[in-house]
Amino acid sequence: MKSRSLLLMVSVLCLFVLAPASVLSQGPTVTAGCGAATVDGVMSPGEWAPATRVALAPVENENSITHPGWAGEQGSGEVSPAQAPTGWLYLMNDGDRFLYVGAVMTFDNITADPDCWDSWMCVNFTDEPDALDDEWAAPDCDPLPKEGWYCAHEGTLPDAQGVPDYFTPFSESGDCLPQPPAGVRTDAGPATTIVWEWRLSLNNSELDKVGPGDCFRFSTGMGGFVCEQATGSPEVNIKGPQLTWPAGLFEQVDWPDAFGTMCLNVCEVEAEFVPEPGTMMLLGSGLVGLAGYATLRWRTRE
Repeated sequence: MKSRSLLLMVSVLCLFVLAPASVLSQGPTVTAGCGAATVDGVMSPGEWAPATRVALAPVENENSITHPGWAGEQGSGEVSPAQAPTGWLYLMNDGDRFLYVGAVMTFDNITADPDCWDSWMCVNFTDEPDALDDEWAAPDCDPLPKEGWYCAHEGTLPDAQGVPDYFTPFSESGDCLPQPPAGVRTDAGPATTIVWEWRLSLNNSELDKVGPGDCFRFSTGMGGFVCEQATGSPEVNIKGPQLTWPAGLFEQVDWPDAFGTMCLNVCEVEAEFVPEPGTMMLLGSGLVGLAGYATLRWRTRE
């Protein structure tokens, strides 16, 4: 075969392999790192080190929204704005079991009170196997399309109490009725930041059509309210920003076209080598035979 023909064949094969990813990759693409985390609302040192980290983008004009019900009814103190909020998204998976999602929101010029905070986070996805049609899986909500978004709400403020995590299926015709999530664990906590940690089962949740090596449409958004340290609630109003990935998510009309693309890493764990009994017998027999051979050689020399 001529070298140029071989080059053409290899090039065509490469294009076939890359074609699905290129079609899917409207917007930014990110590949999750390999690792696992403990979902406890605390990002321990090194816990998320294996994760892929991408910047969360602030939603335009959202830092002018104050917490509902704080002004007038519960307090009339000075408003302390959360200016120029920054955040990071952490992504990793541990093989074919779980996808881990972490997020951090930092409020500049504010030291958050750990006893006075409120936050929400949503993880949005469409995981149809081919994911090439740019549409949700079903034309209506019966049967459920098994695509949509998980949302969680946590905090110490009154409106954070009794709000369960939920999954909202979505289709081309709009939202379906929310339902309890399966195979999803979340926890959030404050420090000088608001932290979210998620674990989503790849086998026992609505995110069950993807595995290592697969790519699917994905986006996320989070928001929060904090009280400044030593001021407490409801004596002050704190403005609550929102952050998203990809940037401009909430400004887009066509979902999931506004999403980015998440790819799951093929995280191979090197198995410990344990010799089989047959292998041990063969090895033992060989060593015994060699020992016997050496003994005979030694005796013939005497």
